[in-house]
Amino acid sequence: MFLVELFKWWYGFGWLDAWKRVGGSAQKTGRQFSIPVLLKNLFAPWKQIVSLPGRSLDDKFRAMVDNLVSRTIGFFVRMLTLIAAMVVICLSAALSLALAVVWPLLPPAAVYFLVRAVAG
Repeated sequence: MFLVELFKWWYGFGWLDAWKRVGGSAQKTGRQFSIPVLLKNLFAPWKQIVSLPGRSLDDKFRAMVDNLVSRTIGFFVRMLTLIAAMVVICLSAALSLALAVVWPLLPPAAVYFLVRAVAG
């Protein structure tokens, strides 16, 4: 009885759940990388480092250059993080897709390898 129920679940709800996880893993990874926040703050200064301009033209120019450098560093760090996120999302989706495709083959493979191990 237990084996019949396990068989029904494995090729029914279990396999359906494996297919649902394909999209869910990509969404979960996107949330872990905070992609909307990275896109919203793409041109924000790095670690909110902002120089306030002084009264002289030299101080204003120095503050402008400092802020430009801070924003440039922030842009490149966030872009590299977004690229890494896309790579991880693609890998996660590919692995969960491979699991969903291989899912129905796992029980026969387990039986096959068990028989091979016992038979020698």
